[in-house]
Amino acid sequence: MLFNFTSVLTACTLISCATLVAVDEDTKRPGRGNSSPFSVANGSSGGGSSGPNGSGGNGTGSGSGPRDYGLGGERWQDRVPREPMWYIPCGGLVYDNPVHPDDNYRGYAHWWRGDGAVERFIGRIQTGYDVGARWFFINRPMGAPRTTHVPGASWLTLDHNRRDDIPKLLTDALLDRFDEPVHVVWFIGSEMSDPRSFPGWTPARSDEFYAVGADENWHQLISSRVTLGGWISTGASGIAIDDSSPLIEREHFMRLSESFSGFPFHLTIYGETYPLDFESDGRYLRGAFGKPTFDQHAIETMPWIATTNFLDLNWPLDSQSDVFPVDPDQTRMFVWLEHSNLRYGSDSDRVQLVHAYMDRNQIPITNDPLMFTEAINRLRSSRSSARAPGGGSDEQAGSGNQSSGSPRARSHRASGAGSGSEKSGSTQAQAGQGSSKANLPKRYTRSKRKQKK
Repeated sequence: MLFNFTSVLTACTLISCATLVAVDEDTKRPGRGNSSPFSVANGSSGGGSSGPNGSGGNGTGSGSGPRDYGLGGERWQDRVPREPMWYIPCGGLVYDNPVHPDDNYRGYAHWWRGDGAVERFIGRIQTGYDVGARWFFINRPMGAPRTTHVPGASWLTLDHNRRDDIPKLLTDALLDRFDEPVHVVWFIGSEMSDPRSFPGWTPARSDEFYAVGADENWHQLISSRVTLGGWISTGASGIAIDDSSPLIEREHFMRLSESFSGFPFHLTIYGETYPLDFESDGRYLRGAFGKPTFDQHAIETMPWIATTNFLDLNWPLDSQSDVFPVDPDQTRMFVWLEHSNLRYGSDSDRVQLVHAYMDRNQIPITNDPLMFTEAINRLRSSRSSARAPGGGSDEQAGSGNQSSGSPRARSHRASGAGSGSEKSGSTQAQAGQGSSKANLPKRYTRSKRKQKK
């Protein structure tokens, strides 16, 4: 069966646009969902007052005002609210499981196997929604083989049933099931080269790498039109692309982000691993504290996601750097807490961890209800402060540093640290991070000997 790429993309685009238009027409039952502080991304929330930096109103409006659910605003930053995302891992890297063992080679999480998988997936969205999530980060819906390869051609690596069920069932749920708009961001691979050239590939393992049927050839599978068009057909608000920050690739993904952010797609492309700046000889450009610095143009062009492992390697929370806190008005830098909740310690440890990252103006991605709720409460507090008489530009920029109400934030304010909405500099970073160090869990506080490595 040969695919007409243009037809596929056009059909997918029509589905996506229909979803977006239906949401724009306010099918979400106006006035019922205003308890969420993040219902709108462009500063228009029913009859309530406008919120800061496209963050929505005060949540008290009647719901009768205009709503475009994050599609408004001239800047891409206005269409990506500074709110946490709820994490749903589909690719669990589980290969020896009696639950539908025919899916073992895909590495699916056990609940993402067999009949009813999409209904269970929607149930997990409901779980996060009930905690307060409106944006959802979906890790490896296509699974992954027993290699480090993350399939880039992810739409056709899904089995036929999921390719049928996700657009049909998920788009219906996005339109009809939830009072407030729900946004889905799919995390897929960036490796768009032929996996047959990948180490470990043999003809017998072809399904492990890209799982195509007899009627689907490689050129159909790898087509970015088919891949992106397929995910767009699900009503997605964004696509995050694995390991997309290397210097030789980032310009491509930045152009992709700019191309898809406007009409008719209104789709946000997220990069994964923060883009670093380099010397002319190819080495990392390091700041005054010896830590890698960011490609400023890249982080102000599209949103970026980094795992805690990546962050611990380059910018440990107990250390100083020139790059944090980032400018909350110009960037959307997400921290992906990818490990089990137990990895991050006690309730108190996890609360402190959330605040430590948010002190750096990073946005959490987690499925820990405690950490997610803490992030929401902090942002709600900052927005309430911004609406109060005399609220300054720091709060309006959406920075948690100046307005969270936590003891650490109050100490940071009293110390005279620089504004969270300014471009970050050495003095600001030193003041902003130093105030957090004493309250970090021990697991995130390194000895001086280890810091010298």
